Amino acid sequence: MVTSLVKRILAPVDLAESREPDLSYAISLAAQLRAELLLLAVIDTPATLNLIGHHGAAGGGRSFEQELQEEVKAKLQRVVDQAAEAGVHALGHLTFSEDVEEQILKEALVERVDLILVRSQGRHGFMKALLGSTAGEILKAAPCPVLVARA
Repeated sequence: MVTSLVKRILAPVDLAESREPDLSYAISLAAQLRAELLLLAVIDTPATLNLIGHHGAAGGGRSFEQELQEEVKAKLQRVVDQAAEAGVHALGHLTFSEDVEEQILKEALVERVDLILVRSQGRHGFMKALLGSTAGEILKAAPCPVLVARA
């Protein structure tokens, strides 16, 4: 029996999108490789602004930060549940950082992942979008292989 070289996959979750994060590719890949899937949500300024639009001012005695954390944790839990349905062990992690790329790279080192799976929009030409994007920054400094999937 051949053992998989990829046992842990880190998949950053894009919170700047207004729709639910689609991590079906990451879940499918983890299932095929029988790998653990680590989901990382980094709340930065663009994600915060997008989520503010959904809420306005926080109510019910909770701070906006608490509401934001609860919303993101719920999104992560939905993906973890989706992964579980596919037979994949997944964990979700939430952090606040202004430097998304740096936080993703730190998580890859701390969690000793074997692969980082990032999505790229590729809207302005593949190389331009890739090298100037979060995916490009991760490619330049990652401690492990990086798979860039078209969003």
